Amino acid sequence: MKDQKNIRRISLKTKFASASMILALVLSLVIVLISYFSYRDSMFKRYEENITALVKTASVFVPVDKVNQYYETGQTDADYELLIKEFQTLQEQNQLEFLYAYVPTPEGFKVFGQGTTPGMAGHFGLGDFLGTNYYPQEDIDAANRLFTDPDAPKVVITNESEFGYLISAFNVLKDSEGNPVLVVGADMSMKEINSTLFKYIILVSSIAALILILFITIYLLFLNKSIIDPLQVIVDNATDFVNTNVDENLSEIVALNIDVKTGDEIEILAEAFNKMTSDIIRYIKELTSVTSERERIETELRIATLIQEGMLPRNFEYPDRHEFTLYASMRAAKDVGGDFYDFFFVDDDHFCITIGDVSGKGVPAALFMAMAKATVKDLVLRRLPVDEVMTEANVTLCNNNEQGMFVTLLIAIINVKTGVFQWCDAGHDPAIIWKKDGQVEMLTGKKGFVCAGIETAKYKMNESKIEKGDVIYLYTDGIPEANNTKKEFYGLERLQTLVAAKKEHDIKALCADILADVDQFADREPQFDDITMLGFKLEE
Repeated sequence: MKDQKNIRRISLKTKFASASMILALVLSLVIVLISYFSYRDSMFKRYEENITALVKTASVFVPVDKVNQYYETGQTDADYELLIKEFQTLQEQNQLEFLYAYVPTPEGFKVFGQGTTPGMAGHFGLGDFLGTNYYPQEDIDAANRLFTDPDAPKVVITNESEFGYLISAFNVLKDSEGNPVLVVGADMSMKEINSTLFKYIILVSSIAALILILFITIYLLFLNKSIIDPLQVIVDNATDFVNTNVDENLSEIVALNIDVKTGDEIEILAEAFNKMTSDIIRYIKELTSVTSERERIETELRIATLIQEGMLPRNFEYPDRHEFTLYASMRAAKDVGGDFYDFFFVDDDHFCITIGDVSGKGVPAALFMAMAKATVKDLVLRRLPVDEVMTEANVTLCNNNEQGMFVTLLIAIINVKTGVFQWCDAGHDPAIIWKKDGQVEMLTGKKGFVCAGIETAKYKMNESKIEKGDVIYLYTDGIPEANNTKKEFYGLERLQTLVAAKKEHDIKALCADILADVDQFADREPQFDDITMLGFKLEE
């Protein structure tokens, strides 16, 4: 895209003036052409009417019944002399080039009489024959068609012959029986028509130019006052507003107050600009406030994330204890999540692992998670049986649950010497037992209702055992309920298959591989729920 600064801008005034000049030139040309052709046609019509009338007048003096007699005898009389005299008078008084009468033959013309006087160039007398040495064959053929074709043109305009620019008219005389006897014709020069037309064009062009110049001047003055100048006011105000540095002058920026009174769409446009700038200023101020508030919330969320991460134990090493190894991870769907895990020694021989999933997401779930985690740890450290821990935790969480939230929990207390562990499940996903020999089993037993759901809920203790080299794998439903772009669930079967395919009982590698497989399965689908897992291996 071109840089806006490098685009050559042309003002509306220049555009309108240029367009008006072009329109004026086009209109002038159209007017001149229409006037030219109209005036030329009218002149041609006057010439045609004039010469046609002269030919008909000359035809009156021709003694039609004596034409053949004159040709046969070659002798003339008073009637013939009168004809020639009238021809000469008509030719002279009407400034005809030629006035003549002849009989056309296929080979040429037999002259009957002319209006020229003897001695003049082109003068011929009765009986003279003019063939192709004097007239072109096409003129001879055209004259013969006058005798045979009643629709043949009686008026002809020529401008390319040696006789010059002429208009010619013909009249065929017939005898009493209707047979053509003689052709009377006249030639009139039209050489002055061009100069007359030129003068007329100059006159029309001058008048058209004066009228159009006057019109354009008035039009541009009106255009400037009613359109260009008001628009320029809007442009200047809008440009000043756009060029205002909002970051430096936010408190000083004011809405436009363009005062344009045109009573049309331009005034509406100015009012729209005034309202738009007012709305923009209000929006900028609101956006600035919202942005500041959002930045504050994001800062608090980052702090909350750090606090939550600090609440979850990250040290998985117990240098003085070699009976077991463990690893855990939690990846929240939002900045903070509702999943949690915990592990700690109850006494020298018993080790507690727990995992939970709070309903909902975000800050409320994180706060409820913190309360649930602290409550469970406090009750376990009192050396209560695991079923009583779950029951007491349920009562405590119900009493402090105005938002109606709940948490699924799985608590297991493992004897690290014998592998025997007591556990209690409050609506959580079943744990996976990964045997030393590679077999995978789901931990089954008595399940209870979710914690903080019903205050009177009771929970049962389960007891199981793992052997040396076995792994207990705990997880939240963010893994089996992860979905892809086809809205398919990851599922427990895929999770079990992945665990069973592992050869080395490395808990950290197992957690990393499961997380990677979930991401691959989800493809581009965003993470919907928190993903938390914890693995405990009883070492050999």
